[in-house]
Amino acid sequence: MHCHLSHKIAFHHFFSINNSSTNIFVQILLCMRFHFYGKTILILMLMFLTTGINLYSQYNNAPVIANDTCKTIDNYLSQLEKEKNFSGGLLIIKNGKKIFSKGYGWADKENKIPFTSTTLASMGSITKAFTAAAIMKLVEENKLSLNDPIKKFFPYAPADKANVTIHQLLTHSSGFHEFLQNDGGDYEVIDSDAFIKRAFTEPLAFTPGEKAVYTNVGMSILGIIIEQVSGLDYEAFLQQKLFAPACIKNIGYHVAHNAGEVIAHGYQNGKDWGTIPAHIAAAGNQPYWNLKANGGLEISLDDMFLWANAITNNTVLNKASTDKMFTPQILEEGYNDYFGYGCNIGKTRRNTKLIDNGGSNGIYFARLIRLPDEGLVFYLITNESSINANMVLPNVTQLYFTGQIAQDATQMQHQFEDPMSKMIYEIVLKPETKDLKEALAKENITVNDDLILLDVGQKLIEEKNTDKALILYKYYTY
Repeated sequence: MHCHLSHKIAFHHFFSINNSSTNIFVQILLCMRFHFYGKTILILMLMFLTTGINLYSQYNNAPVIANDTCKTIDNYLSQLEKEKNFSGGLLIIKNGKKIFSKGYGWADKENKIPFTSTTLASMGSITKAFTAAAIMKLVEENKLSLNDPIKKFFPYAPADKANVTIHQLLTHSSGFHEFLQNDGGDYEVIDSDAFIKRAFTEPLAFTPGEKAVYTNVGMSILGIIIEQVSGLDYEAFLQQKLFAPACIKNIGYHVAHNAGEVIAHGYQNGKDWGTIPAHIAAAGNQPYWNLKANGGLEISLDDMFLWANAITNNTVLNKASTDKMFTPQILEEGYNDYFGYGCNIGKTRRNTKLIDNGGSNGIYFARLIRLPDEGLVFYLITNESSINANMVLPNVTQLYFTGQIAQDATQMQHQFEDPMSKMIYEIVLKPETKDLKEALAKENITVNDDLILLDVGQKLIEEKNTDKALILYKYYTY
């Protein structure tokens, strides 16, 4: 399993809705690896109607719902919570002010702990934005340059990789693959030396600088460089250099979390998957490099509010650094938007700027959307996979801009973007397919793009076909 940016959901279509919203065209392409566990379990407890509601009021720390538009959104999410098991939290910032902040559903169903604005939950590959900010801090401190080649930090780098620059790592134009070949998933015990050795041994996907294709490996290499240059652990660097100046205390991997902290459990169609910190602890009691610096950080709505404003107000980085991060750098291969540093950058239909981050491990889903021209920030996190942030945030933004949902993203039929995805989907569905690797070999099919598998996985999850989803999951995880 991996955290992944899931950046190719066409949110600009939703954020740009105007009075001609009937012309909305929506594409949802989920770029993420998935967990597939168990069958759907729907448990409606009478206890929720009594003690559950009281607990909800106790834990939900002063929800912020600032105006009638926000009340409309709250009514929608409350209905979604009751009817479709929506669980998570929404934050909306307007011109630096918190106009919406509220949790829904459960952080921990078993112990009846509601999801609130202080609940910690994994933001997945939004972690990459923090890695980019950390690199820019080191640039400000004159400890490295964006044009530095990686041979400066790894003198033994092979010739094909020696001149890959920090800039190319930040913009996914380095040529490193999305994942290491045959990796053991997010929780594989792999230290920095072993990770770099494997990354350097494997061939590049393309010549550095030739194009830009999303990569987790490149971001993890940046994390290793941060540790090498600063002399601090990645997480400690974030705490000291980025979070402390903004009075942020609780963003992190939280393997050894403090008493009183509530970390949201993830739920796969109602089944408790546990928490990322628990999975990390079970693997080796610390995050390793298939995950570290590219995904997995835990954050609350309250701390995301502080972080978003710290970036907007240049509290942790100067304006030049922030402007550089949010400047379109290179067109993403196959799409119409650009990579900045640790983010995607596009335009809305109103021709306003859209800065997009997202992430998921298939259980937790998160989106962070900045609309700087309009003074807006949206952050939505969900911990129930069946009704996730990628489905819900487009509806929230429609309500925000128009007061109505013209096209319900939670009801949309999944469409394959690549003919190969449809082919693999059909192979997986065959009754005789028990081992996808063998089935693909019989058809002489080679899959070189994880996004194809992820596309198939999303459709299987939407169809609640967990048996076939598990076959797919085993194929690209083991």
